[in-house]
Formats: sequence, C-alpha cells, structure tokens
Amino acid sequence: MNASPEATFDCLSIIDELVQIAGGAGESEIANFGYLSCLLSVYRGAPPSDWGYGFAATKVAAPYSEDLSEALETCRLSGLVDEGASGFSLSSRGLAELEGLSGLRRFSPRRSYLRAACQSATAIPLPLVTESLSAEPQLRQALRLASQRPLLDEAGRHVVLSHFSALAQAVPAAEDLFVPAVVWLAYLARQVEADAAALSGDERGAGQEVENLEH
Repeated sequence: MNASPEATFDCLSIIDELVQIAGGAGESEIANFGYLSCLLSVYRGAPPSDWGYGFAATKVAAPYSEDLSEALETCRLSGLVDEGASGFSLSSRGLAELEGLSGLRRFSPRRSYLRAACQSATAIPLPLVTESLSAEPQLRQALRLASQRPLLDEAGRHVVLSHFSALAQAVPAAEDLFVPAVVWLAYLARQVEADAAALSGDERGAGQEVENLEH
C-alpha cells in the first residue's frame, strides 16, 4: 500500500484540525474536508490536477479518495493514527510526523487550504459542512444519478468556477480563505434545503394524486 505523500500530509493535517474542533475525525469527514480543501485551491486558480490526488463519486461514498483512504490505513498501521470513540486522532508519533512534514516546502502551499476548510467547521456545524458539500455542482449531479464518476474533471471544474466567480464578487476583499469557504458552504446549505423542500413538495403531490385516484 503506497499512499501519496500529499494524501498522507492531508490526512494527518485534517485529523489534527478536527480533533481540536470535534475531538476526532471519521473517514468520511477526512474525505469531505480533503475535497473542500481541493475546491479552495481551485477557487484560488489552481487546476485540480495540481492537488496531487483525485476524488470520485462511488456507489459507497461521495466524495471518495482512494489515496486518502490508503493514507489513513497506512497511518493507522504505522501507529501514526489512533482510533477511538470520537474517531481518529494523531498519536505522539503522528504529531511528530505532521510537524516534520509541515516544515517541507513541498507541503506549505496546501496548509492554507486545509486549515480554511477545517476551520469552516467552527462557524458551521460539522455535520452541516459535509451535508452542504453534497450540493457542490458535480457532486450533486453524481448523487442524483447514483453514478460512479470522477469528480473535478474538466467539465466539473468549469461548473465550479462559475460558482466561484460569483463567490469572488461576494467577498472580493477576503484574503483569508476561511471567509469564502464559510460563505460558499452557507450558499450550498441553502441549496440543500431548497432541494429537500422541492422533494417534499413532489412527494406530497404524488400522494395527492394517489389519493385522488383512490376516490
């Protein structure tokens, strides 16, 4: 099992951040915040291919990253990560490993994206962050179609960039990525609510039709 260095760094970083916020991190949360971090790098103009590993929608999980999953398992087997009732946390070895990796120039550009993504959970409840991400345009389509597909491919990147263009106008002076992250997640949360309301309306309508047929 050969986890990419970027996925290993991200896995350790996300766990460290979420332990401080929520006491631990689940595997799905690691994938969600890794995906949000990648999206923030796209917001700042980087192509998704520069992130170092990819994401996909699968029948089991979305977003899902095989690299992050492998990194988590490798860290667990090597004693860098402990698993408890609140999820995964870093062992003393894991903390030392993260400190060492954080000093490498290779990973320094990633830190602002990872921190902003995770810190968004201090302004928005953690479950709502992950729920809101389901309304991200390409992920939303994949979930609707129940299809297995890569995320943030070329077509998906352009759709996300149209969102981000409006976001940049809403928070033009924001140098810290925390503010754009929270504003965008709040927008996506409203989209989730709208979708739920529309679905509820459709179900009520279908129920009324059945009732009319019965009478």
